[in-house]
Amino acid sequence: MNIFIRRQIQNFAIMLLVIIGLGKLFAALPLKFARAFEHIYGQMIDPNVAITHGVLSFLLGLLMLLLAYSLYKRIRNAWIIEVFVLFAALISEIGHFHKFTVPIIIIESLVLLVLLFSYRDFSRVSNRVTLKWALIFIGISFALLIANASIGLYIMRAHINDVHTIYNALLGSVNLLIFMDTSVLDIKNNLGQIYADSLIVLNWICIFASALLLMKPLIYDHIHDKHDKERVRKIVLEYGQNPMSYLSLENDKRYFFSKTVEGLCSYTIVGKVLVCCGDIICKKTDGFAFLTELLTFSKQNGLDVLLLNVTDYFLDLYKAAQFGIVKYGEDACFDLSAYSLAGGKVAKVRAAINHANKAGISVSEYEPEKSHDPEIEKEILEISEEWVSSKKASEMTFMLGGIGLDNPLDRRYFYARNDQGEMLGFVVFLPYLDGTAYLADVTRRKNDAPQGVLEKIIYEAFMLFKSEGVQLVNMGLSPLYNVASGDKKTINEKLFAYVYNNMNDAYDFKALHHAKEKYAPSYWEERYIAYYPKPFSPQYAYAIVKAQNPDNMSKLVVSQLMAKKK
Repeated sequence: MNIFIRRQIQNFAIMLLVIIGLGKLFAALPLKFARAFEHIYGQMIDPNVAITHGVLSFLLGLLMLLLAYSLYKRIRNAWIIEVFVLFAALISEIGHFHKFTVPIIIIESLVLLVLLFSYRDFSRVSNRVTLKWALIFIGISFALLIANASIGLYIMRAHINDVHTIYNALLGSVNLLIFMDTSVLDIKNNLGQIYADSLIVLNWICIFASALLLMKPLIYDHIHDKHDKERVRKIVLEYGQNPMSYLSLENDKRYFFSKTVEGLCSYTIVGKVLVCCGDIICKKTDGFAFLTELLTFSKQNGLDVLLLNVTDYFLDLYKAAQFGIVKYGEDACFDLSAYSLAGGKVAKVRAAINHANKAGISVSEYEPEKSHDPEIEKEILEISEEWVSSKKASEMTFMLGGIGLDNPLDRRYFYARNDQGEMLGFVVFLPYLDGTAYLADVTRRKNDAPQGVLEKIIYEAFMLFKSEGVQLVNMGLSPLYNVASGDKKTINEKLFAYVYNNMNDAYDFKALHHAKEKYAPSYWEERYIAYYPKPFSPQYAYAIVKAQNPDNMSKLVVSQLMAKKK
């Protein structure tokens, strides 16, 4: 059968489930105890089992409604639960025969058959439960329960002395469900007592269901202890060829580990896009197996895949896997064996360093893993806070690291002081390529620092690395730089070029590039984004921005609009 037709049949069955669920909630309403509805409900429900049938109908109806959306998303666990719920509903209908039993049984059987015959299409794994959605589901359950109880008490006011208005009924239901004691109501007879008892039973069911939901792992993270953190670190140091690889150790990352090879990728999720930080991290010969696992995982979870700032190391593999590829910018790379301050291209840096030397500025390396110094760390954090507060745009994350003083690991810290001993700035370097290369990740200075502070820190770090045998230093990405340099410019490249040339008020792409260019890099390495499936869509563009500005999207938009007004 055509996939499109099959999905439409499944969607129709899911819509029928919603209708059935609403019908069961209606059947659970205590209208059955009102004189005006006695005749209608009498044809549907045996009066002797009205209370128990109402509780069962409420639970089955609520489950059907809550599971409908997950079924629409083709979640496997929702399919399993719904099949059991439908079996229970069928048994309930057969056990309480009435004039509507046959059509309801036919509809429920039809839905059950559709689900059973299309079980292979319901293959997605469940989304991880977050606290937000757990509380939403619990809130919906208790809101429906209180509404049901209030209406029921009002309709049955002839059997309960304290209830005269809907407001009395609401207060009575809240008291009943909070204290779980029928003595809070002045009940006249057995029917009122049975109804109040059934509400307490239903409340306990909701409480236990809520407890089970909240006891599930609220945010699943592969990193649980120091041993697991070391596992990530080991893989990153051994196979991390991308300058971004070490950012996998930042706390804002989730991890996907391969089950068949040694490898991982660090990611975040934006909407329905799994955004990876750099390339997959594994041995090159294991790349195909790892990427196959990652794509299977993403498909099961209904996620598209976006790899940010990838090198050409796995580029042919991404292309073979039908990823879309677009240039994202260029990295400034320095071959330390040939790098010096000679020549006109580096004149500005040379002049800045000479100015710093005359001002008596000195550079030192801080090694927190060898000797912890609270005073140095306090100064570094103060400079960082001042730097962040002075920026017109919010600080970006995910593709930029933090200072990491709480867990330095393999980071290298270089800082500058003036002749009075005041710290003026610092730079944090991250290792990659098995320690033969470093990325200048965090560069910050005081607002009133004299000219040449960062230049002197970076140059002296370069020279120390060179003496240690380090071959390469990377000063990071110039985002969107030179993205439309080829003869055949794609629409995506033209779009990125437009952003580079016209959105510098929100993020100063050109100033960032010039800041790197003045050091006269030995060469520029192209960087790309890889996305699956094609084509490049607005959701990918949103994911790129949102991943790096998770809490400050509105601030970013406002700053851009204010800049345009000026």
